[in-house]
Amino acid sequence: MKLANKGNLSGKENPAIHCGANRLTPPSLWRGCLLGLLLFGPLLVMAGKWHPLPTSDFFMRFLSLANLSKSMESRVGYILFVPFGATVAVFFRLFLGIRLFGPFRSVLLAVAFQITGILPGLAFVAVVITVVVAIRPFIKAIRLPYFARVSVVLSTVALIMLLALLSSTWLNIGSLRQVAYFPIVVLCLMSEGFAKTLSGEGLRSALWRGVMTVFVAVLITLLYQIHGFRRLFLYFPELLVLEIGCIIVIAEFLNLRLLNWLNPPVVEKRSSRRAKPGVQLSEPGD
Repeated sequence: MKLANKGNLSGKENPAIHCGANRLTPPSLWRGCLLGLLLFGPLLVMAGKWHPLPTSDFFMRFLSLANLSKSMESRVGYILFVPFGATVAVFFRLFLGIRLFGPFRSVLLAVAFQITGILPGLAFVAVVITVVVAIRPFIKAIRLPYFARVSVVLSTVALIMLLALLSSTWLNIGSLRQVAYFPIVVLCLMSEGFAKTLSGEGLRSALWRGVMTVFVAVLITLLYQIHGFRRLFLYFPELLVLEIGCIIVIAEFLNLRLLNWLNPPVVEKRSSRRAKPGVQLSEPGD
């Protein structure tokens, strides 16, 4: 009895213990149910589309995109492409531990490579990053605020694209015209991410993260170009829900970062500049 009352001087039960238990159990139950629904719900729908089953006609009529027109199929294909690319990026970052330029750049680059082709896209990304990194010190030297600095980078990327289009006419190189379809936002995100990493973490880290981001983008592109892969997602669009479940599983249970040792050490650099009063040089996360 003394031992029981030793941790409770008032002689009453500690409500925090029961409160904590009640607080932990329902969220865990809800999370398990939600995860099970995300993982097994799509599998049940896919099984229901099996031809011998009586549910096949119903599911194929209302839960399939196989009968779209060719033009619409291409557009929908890019929508279905994004969650798949995000799953691959999460696998590389969390399970393998490979550092990238954020979760979106590889996916957006892969979408761009689908339009321009891999080799022309890689060449153009390299050119844009080189130019932006070269002009960034001059932009920062005149102490432009964040909005102005990003707008200058955006306009510079647009100018590079325009010069590439003019060069395609001068040199009669048709492949350069594909540059017009390259999303400007992707180029700005890649070049700005590389420049910031170069300034804050050093050249090795910037090159590593840039190369790995591009590598993941190329891998996503090649996987999606496998014959019949896009049609698979059109027949089974419920795979998008399954991919969300896979992302949660990787984040919750497979966040192992097995190859984290491959990442080069971060060399943090201190900036000696001082901001002018009333001038915002960067935003949070810049």
